[in-house]
Amino acid sequence: MSAPVDKPDPFDPFGIVASMREWCCLLKASQELRTIDEEMMETMLEASASRRVPLTGEAVGKVHEIAALMRSLHLDPEAIRLRDPAVMRDLEAACQHCTERSRCARDRWNGTAAVTYPEFCPNAVRLDRLRHA
Repeated sequence: MSAPVDKPDPFDPFGIVASMREWCCLLKASQELRTIDEEMMETMLEASASRRVPLTGEAVGKVHEIAALMRSLHLDPEAIRLRDPAVMRDLEAACQHCTERSRCARDRWNGTAAVTYPEFCPNAVRLDRLRHA
């Protein structure tokens, strides 16, 4: 007796419906992974924060900005977080309330942030201490 052969669906002879179902499953899985990733990032930031501040998309972006600024100053934010988490918490908290976000981003993009940050950054003193430590 031979194995049954898959018969093409008479209503979907080219397999479009099956392909769409697979695509929808992949899309749903990617959305779930993105949600998990965002939740994990928020949990990690909240756990390291000295005080509870609701993390909106803008606040999370500002936390990433301090890390980008630190890298432009040749500082390693991950190493500093491991060595002295309180310093990173202070840097992130000040960055969350900064009103010069667009200038910071522009100066980092232009490559001038390493020179101009003392003019506008609320973390300038802390960053200078880290640079000269």
